[in-house]
Amino acid sequence: MKAKAYSAFSELREDFRARVGAWQKAVPDLASLQDELRQELGNDDYRIENPVVYNEALDDIREADEPAFVLVADNPGKNEQLSKNRRYLVGQSGKLAEGWFRRELGLDFRRDVIIINKTPVHTSRTAGLGKLLAIAERHGGGTRRDLEALLGESQVEMARIARRMHGALGVPLWISGYGELGPRGLFRTYAEELAKSYADAPALREGVLLFRHFSMNQFAIEMKEKRDPGLPLRDELARIGKGNRQRILGW
Repeated sequence: MKAKAYSAFSELREDFRARVGAWQKAVPDLASLQDELRQELGNDDYRIENPVVYNEALDDIREADEPAFVLVADNPGKNEQLSKNRRYLVGQSGKLAEGWFRRELGLDFRRDVIIINKTPVHTSRTAGLGKLLAIAERHGGGTRRDLEALLGESQVEMARIARRMHGALGVPLWISGYGELGPRGLFRTYAEELAKSYADAPALREGVLLFRHFSMNQFAIEMKEKRDPGLPLRDELARIGKGNRQRILGW
C-alpha cells in the first residue's frame, strides 16, 4: 500500500489497541460475567482468557502488503479470545471464509483481508451479548449500566475505525452478518454510527457491502441464491452487497 495509506492504517491500529486496553478495564467483572455465561450455556470446551480481544493479526500487516478488503465480523468467539490466538475469524467460520476467498477470488484470506469486528467484547456466540447483559442485570450495582456503556462505546468506535480504515485504504468494506443491524438488533448502535460516519461521503459509502455470515455456509448459500454465474464475481459481489446495504441500512 502507499506510504500515506500505511501511515493512516498504522495510526488506526494503535488507536484500536489502546482502546481495547481501556475497554478491558471498563468493566472489572467482565471476565466473571462471561464465565458465568459460558457455564450457563454449557460451554465446557474452553475458558475465558481475554474478555476484550485485540486482533493481533493486524500487527502482521506491512507497507508492502496490498489488502483487497476490510472485513467486519461480529465479535470474538471462543477461539478468537484464546491467548494462543487473539486473532479474529480463526474458528469454523474463518475456515469457511478462508476456503471461499482462496477458491473464488484467488486471495489469501489471512494476508489480503484486514479483519475487524463490530465490538471486541467476547461471547461464544453473538447472541450471547444479550444474555451477558441479563447476567449483568442480576449482579446489580450498576454492572449492567457499565456493560451497556462498554458495548455501546465499543460499537461506536469500531464503526468509526471501519469508516476511517475504508477511506484510508480505498478497498471495499465487507460487513459480514447483518441480522443484528436492524432497529432491535444487538448492533443497532454500530449501524447508526456507521450511517453518521458515511453521511458526508456518498461516493465512499458505495463501497460498503453487506453479506450474510460465513458460519453454517450462510454466505455460500446467499451467493448461490443471488449470484449470476455468467457475470464477473467482483461485479456480483458489489451488486449483492449494495442491495443488502440499501435494504438493511436504508442507504
